[in-house]
Amino acid sequence: MDFSDKVKSFIEKSIDSSKDFISKAGSQAQVWSVMGKLKFEIIQLRSQAQHLMTQLGTETYRLLVEKNEPMIGSSTQEISPLLAQLRNIEREIAEKEEAFKAAGGKDADLDGDGKPD
Repeated sequence: MDFSDKVKSFIEKSIDSSKDFISKAGSQAQVWSVMGKLKFEIIQLRSQAQHLMTQLGTETYRLLVEKNEPMIGSSTQEISPLLAQLRNIEREIAEKEEAFKAAGGKDADLDGDGKPD
């Protein structure tokens, strides 16, 4: 094999390697994009759940203290819709966390400080 054939072969192999690298890098970037979107959605859902928990506590206090209700429960008219919304959000969070893990994410990635427990 003469020098020009060797150079041509080297260039072709380099191009093939570059294409493979770019393809893998593109795929990884897409995975990171999906994981970033899922993480953002999980954070938003957790924030919504926290807000609903605050509403639930406020409503519970209002019923027990301000309205002097002798007994409240999950079927109480003012409490029931909040609990239903919380259950739905908890389900959504669980689904998104599973998708995040399936994409390669770790539980520690979803913690507020980014460090393992």
